[in-house]
Amino acid sequence: MRITSTALFLIVFISIYSKNTSAQSYNLQLEIINQPNNPVILEWVSGDSYTKIDSSLVNNCTLSFQFPADTHVGVYRLNFGKTGYARVMNTDPQTLDFIFNRENIHFKTDFKNPFVTAEVVYSKENEVYFDFLKRLKEYQGLLEIIEKELDSYWQQSDTAKAIDAANEFNRLQMEWDLRVVQTVQQNNDLFASKLIAIKRVPLKDGFLTPEERMKNYRKNFLQDVDFSDESLIYSTALSDKIFNFLVLFNQPGFTREQRVANYFGAVDEILSRTRENEQIHNFIVDYLIHGFEVLDMKEIIRHIIEKD
Repeated sequence: MRITSTALFLIVFISIYSKNTSAQSYNLQLEIINQPNNPVILEWVSGDSYTKIDSSLVNNCTLSFQFPADTHVGVYRLNFGKTGYARVMNTDPQTLDFIFNRENIHFKTDFKNPFVTAEVVYSKENEVYFDFLKRLKEYQGLLEIIEKELDSYWQQSDTAKAIDAANEFNRLQMEWDLRVVQTVQQNNDLFASKLIAIKRVPLKDGFLTPEERMKNYRKNFLQDVDFSDESLIYSTALSDKIFNFLVLFNQPGFTREQRVANYFGAVDEILSRTRENEQIHNFIVDYLIHGFEVLDMKEIIRHIIEKD
């Protein structure tokens, strides 16, 4: 059958039109109370870098943003501006980080405490992730209390109470670790599962001394991190992990020389573990250099460049 030029034009037109109309955008709807009369800024996140992509004023306690179909999956930030105290003291603005993964999103929150008051009306990704973060904060607070009690009992040579506390300390960690693993497995189709997985940390043995505990913790802290997943660049997951690892090498009372000496070893381990993926490696090297520039540790920066 012969196709006329008119028919061919119609076929091409319909094909192009179908592709254009199939490109779906997604909506972020926010209900917020106590927001000052300033715009809310939408930013995309990459490590400690935040790039503005849109802004909007709140109207009757609501606002919305549109995500085009080609928007990358990852963590985004709503920047609500500063409180009066933050403006005077020049501290950080009120923010709320969330996941975009090609779904419509609906939040409710309060400018005064965006994360604590955040309610996910609709978004599977953020429902799972926010719930995990809030439970993580509770768990970390409880674990810190028990660890202080544990160390106090060992120092007082109260063996009976120390053993009970050590068992409780170990049990709490094992239960939490199991919960993290199960949460990741049950939500492995979500981007949130990647962010949750990277927050998994080694267990600390309550029957070891604090020094032995810390030594093992540092040794195993990066052991299970997937440094090949480039999608994590669009979040704070990798930079947070590296920052928390470096904190382990900066003990109270250390001199600058002691911190530098410790950071040399920490940086070497980070660089060796990230060479598997060039994009991830370069991302982390840039993060490290920027961080040590802020700390004015030029010798560490030279070490990174030489090792890289």
